Amino acid sequence: MLKEATPHITRVRALDQLHRGDEIEARLSVGPSYDDVIIRRGSVQETAPGIGVVWIMDHHTGMRKAINTDECSVWRVA
Repeated sequence: MLKEATPHITRVRALDQLHRGDEIEARLSVGPSYDDVIIRRGSVQETAPGIGVVWIMDHHTGMRKAINTDECSVWRVA
C-alpha cells in the first residue's frame, strides 16, 4: 500500500521569492488562540512586490484573485 505524500509548506516572507505557477496558500490569523485559517489557495499568476500584492488562479472558484500581504500571510505549498 502506498503512503500519500504530505505537502511541504513554508512561509513566504518576500513576494520576490515567488514565481509564476508556484502553488500558494493565503492565511488569515483569526486570534491568538487559533491556528491561521486558509482563505485562498491557488497558483501564482503575477506578483507586485512593491505594493505587496500577488494574483493567483484560485483553485476553489477558478477565478483570478488578488492577495494583499498586509492582510494575510502567504505560504508556498510544495
